[in-house]
Amino acid sequence: MDRSRRLRRGPEFDTAYQKGTVVRGPLLIVRGRRSGLARTRWGFAVGRRLVAKAHDRNRVRRRLREAARWAGVGEGWDIVVVAREGAVAARFEALVEEVRRLVRRLVREEGKGGSPTGGGG
Repeated sequence: MDRSRRLRRGPEFDTAYQKGTVVRGPLLIVRGRRSGLARTRWGFAVGRRLVAKAHDRNRVRRRLREAARWAGVGEGWDIVVVAREGAVAARFEALVEEVRRLVRRLVREEGKGGSPTGGGG
């Protein structure tokens, strides 16, 4: 995933995290809000308590980045994906499906219209 499509600074994460709509699934928690930008930006969080070893946390983050790329989300969102305990051992296909499902719910609950699919990725 291109770095311009990632949330990289603390305030960017904070805004999406605090002001965004939250949807929860068994593997992930997704928080997001409309950004008004021409692209969707993603942030990923894997807690140290969840996965103790750094190389395992990085592996989960890499898998989540790729799952987000495959999810085919439309443009104009800031989205933070937080891994839950089940995400560590989940199959990649399950992560992709979970991201797709939760983003569709996020768009529906945000109520601002727009399609969760239709490009991007």
